Amino acid sequence: MTALSDSYELVGRILAKLVLSGLRRCTIQASDFVEETTNENLQHFADVVAWLRTEGLINVGSSYVEVAYRGVQLTAKGIAAIEAGTFKGPEASIRATVEAKPDGGLGSDTYGKIGSFVGGLLGGFAQSAQ
Repeated sequence: MTALSDSYELVGRILAKLVLSGLRRCTIQASDFVEETTNENLQHFADVVAWLRTEGLINVGSSYVEVAYRGVQLTAKGIAAIEAGTFKGPEASIRATVEAKPDGGLGSDTYGKIGSFVGGLLGGFAQSAQ
């Protein structure tokens, strides 16, 4: 898997957890999303969370040594991105896809598609602003 594909999958996993939380603030930590908590994986998690914050998709209340974040919730922009994405035509939004498998039963390919879509959507925003 490429580095960008790994990042897209992590973005998808984080956003899926936040979709299931609604607008309730929650705590996310690296161990919830990565199999091994190596220094490289911990840094990757922190970098993805930083990117999600910088792009305005999530709010974070506080962080703990960049391996755990409290008070995390989707922003209006994050919700718009989740609602805009579809997998099976106009009926199945990203939100609907995630909510259909609330136990985290989505495959890594689906999480990757979520992240890829959101990344592409933000890229489209950036291009239309220029």
